Amino acid sequence: MIPDVDLEALKSFESDGLLVLSVYLPLDTPQSRETVHEEFVRQVEIQLAECQAQPDCRKAVKEDIEIVSLYLRTNGHRRHAGLAIFSCAPKFFWRAYPLPVAVPLHIAAGLRFDVDPLVRLLVTESSR
Repeated sequence: MIPDVDLEALKSFESDGLLVLSVYLPLDTPQSRETVHEEFVRQVEIQLAECQAQPDCRKAVKEDIEIVSLYLRTNGHRRHAGLAIFSCAPKFFWRAYPLPVAVPLHIAAGLRFDVDPLVRLLVTESSR
């Protein structure tokens, strides 16, 4: 599903104080595949509402949000049950991983990529 070297790169990514964006999207139903972009935009707005105390927060992830939005509007990702995206535009870092199973919708902006949902999925899949 995801090469070990890629998982290690996500875990050890050095943001140098920049915000990074981690996105997990379920694509397991026709409705979720059709509305994935709109749902991403809605959820990211909810997440960014928490940034109001930090005016630079929204600006810091704006390009990442635009890149993810473009990908969701134009890419053929909809053949998979789930999708994980990791982006840090200022460092030219971008990874999108189609997933064989649906994942709960989760969006996180922080100094490190949120790989915990991905690790849980990999552990679950390897135990099958």
